[in-house]
Order: sequence, then structure tokens, then C-alpha cells
Amino acid sequence: MQEDFIHYLWKFKKLSGLALHTTTGDPIVIKSLGSHNFHSGPDFFNSRLLIGNQLWAGNVEMHIKASDWYKHGHDDDPAYDNVILHVVWKHDAEISRRDEVNIPVLEVSRYVPDELIISYTKLFAYKNNQFINCEKSIGRVDQFHVDQWLDKLFIQRLEQRYHKIIKSLEMNNGDWESTFFQLLCRSFGTKVNADAFEQLATSIPQSTLRKLATDAFSLEAVMLGQAGLLDKDHQDNYAGELLREYAFAKAKHQLQPIHTPLKFFRLRPANYPTVRISQLAQLYHRNPLLFGELLLTNDLGQMRSLFKARASKYWDTHHVFDKETTSREKLLTEILINLIIINCVIPAKFAFIKYQGNNDFEPLLELMRQLPREKNTIVTGYNKLITVNDALQSQAVLQLKPNYCDVNKCLSCDIGVRLMTAGS
Repeated sequence: MQEDFIHYLWKFKKLSGLALHTTTGDPIVIKSLGSHNFHSGPDFFNSRLLIGNQLWAGNVEMHIKASDWYKHGHDDDPAYDNVILHVVWKHDAEISRRDEVNIPVLEVSRYVPDELIISYTKLFAYKNNQFINCEKSIGRVDQFHVDQWLDKLFIQRLEQRYHKIIKSLEMNNGDWESTFFQLLCRSFGTKVNADAFEQLATSIPQSTLRKLATDAFSLEAVMLGQAGLLDKDHQDNYAGELLREYAFAKAKHQLQPIHTPLKFFRLRPANYPTVRISQLAQLYHRNPLLFGELLLTNDLGQMRSLFKARASKYWDTHHVFDKETTSREKLLTEILINLIIINCVIPAKFAFIKYQGNNDFEPLLELMRQLPREKNTIVTGYNKLITVNDALQSQAVLQLKPNYCDVNKCLSCDIGVRLMTAGS
């Protein structure tokens, strides 16, 4: 049994209309459930309850056992001074506020029908080989309601990203292009080198970056040098030219290279950081005000065209310095461009729109629906159980798995609630 179950009983009115009584026998009539609090403090704010002949307005706190009130230190916390009802599964102790006045207790286990407990037990009948708790029953939830929940999850994911982006914006003194460039670098680093690429972006002041961007060779040299990828022992002439250019720029602009080593191990050669940095330098050289251009369009084709870039010619025959390979242009693939749009462009545009006080996100949702779903083990796992149609829904299930399924927040999940209502 978890507190979430008691929250569910209260929030979804499973107790409303019943002849409820406190543990001391006073009748309880729920006039208003109040608002669910997802932060610190009592579980429900601004409830209105008729207890006995007295109408009360205040907060409601919930626990599995009444004694958890003391275990959690609520008896000495002013945030709980306005609690008017303690809702528990098991009443094992009398509890009081800081003023030493006992709080009325509702022991809900007396009122819950057996079939609801059975549904709850089934929902959490987790087995080690299961992908998620409800995998045996999730198919009974119609696709319409699944799609609605996935839309909410995607917005929730963007909201989480929003706070990180705005924090970065503040550190960049309100410069959106600089903030976007750092997000872009992180995307170019993919999962393996994301942190190092972000550090690389922040190691070059935006004013310096814009000056360097007028010359693709200079920008590539500085970015490779800052990343620690230029070595005096390289034999290739191109590496030597880059090193000399970097040494000059480093002294001129007083640059300090990053200390996080970039990883090559287990990466496909086309994803090597050397190639990615060259592509990024060429892209930024072509359009140093890329974010401004992206703000002007929600057309997928136009967005993809803005990201059409190739590494400098040296990398046609190399993935690393000093080792020649078969000649092949190192173009940004559509797969990578799609991932950049999903993980960088859409969150940045969402943050910009929200920061401006606008809430019209539908064009971004429509854009995500045009992009193919991502390919990874989590998306594949859900797609075996429900239909994951597009990038919006693949991002949604990436939000769902760690924030709900893995931590047994089934009764905070719209799918779990529907299964409970229907009898999972």
C-alpha cells in the first residue's frame, strides 16, 4: 500500500457520498476536496469539510499510518498548522498539531470496497521480467485516452527543460543565440559526449565565437583546440595548420580549453567528435544567428535545410588525424537532424515562446507529430504495448518511464487511473 492510493481515493471522489466518520465517531461531509499539492507541505490545500456540526476550511494530510505524522516531523512544522483532517489507511496513534490540539482522523480502509483493493493490487503485481507494472492490461485503455496522456507528458517534459534553459539564459545575460548554441553543441555531442560538448560551447565567449564564425577554418581550429583534440605529435599538414591557428586565437582571446576528455570508444566513425565538431563549425560559420532563423519557421522542410552542413574537406578522407580512409562526404544525416530538432530546437522554441508570455504551443506539437519516433529500448518497449506514432509520443514515453512507471507512480498516471476505474 502506498500513499498514492489514498490520494487517488480522495482526488477521484471514491469517498464522496459515503457516510464517513472520524475515528471518534463524528460524521464527515466533503464539501470541497481542495487542490492537490505536489510540492512540500500538506497533500491537499483549501479543502472544505463539515465535521460534526462545524464547517472547516483548511488542509488535508494523508499517510499510510497515523503515526507517520510524527515520523515525518509534522508535529513541529508550521506548514501543517492548518491541517483540518488526517486521512490514513491505519489509525495507530492519536496525532496533534504544534498547538497540541488533536486532529480529526479518517481511517479510509473501513470504506474502500474489496474490488477496488483488488484492482490496486493487480496494478502493482510487478514481476521482475515485466517492462512496466500494467503491461498486461494497458491494452484495455483506448488509444484516444492514451494519446491525450502522451500529449500532457510531452508538455510536462518541455516544462522541465524550460527551467534549465531559462537558467542557462540568465547565465548568458539574456542572450538567446548563446543559449541556443550551447544546447546545439550538447545535441551534437549526442548522449556519449553531451556534457563535454556543452562545456566546449561555454568555453568560448559568444562575442569571440561570432568573430571566429566569419572564417570556418579559424572556428574549426578553435573548437578542436578547446576540445583538446589538437596534438603537436600529429603528422598531417592540416592538423599542423589547425594547431597554429588555434595557438594564435587562444592567446589573442585568452581561451582556456576544457578538461573533460571526449570519448571515441564504441562510437561509429561518422559520430566521432572530430567529425561532429567540424560539422558544427561549418554550420555555425554559415549561419551564426541560427536560432533567429529557426524562430521564423515551423516548417519541417525549412528547418532541415537550415541544418544541411558537411564537415570540411579534410574529413572526407579522415575520421581522426593521421589515418586516411575511403573518401566520403561527412554530411549531417536526416536522422541526426531530426534528433537535433527534437532535443534542441523544439525545447528552445518552447522556452522562447513561454518566456515571451505566449502559450500557443500547438505549432510545435504539430511539428513533433511530423517527425518519426525515436529508436531506443524504451520506445521499443512501449511500442509493443501501445502505438507510439511519432516523435511527440516517443518523447512522451521517455518522460513516462522514469517519472511514473519505474517509481510506481501509477496512480499519478492517467493510464493507471483509467485501469483502476475500469478494474485492472
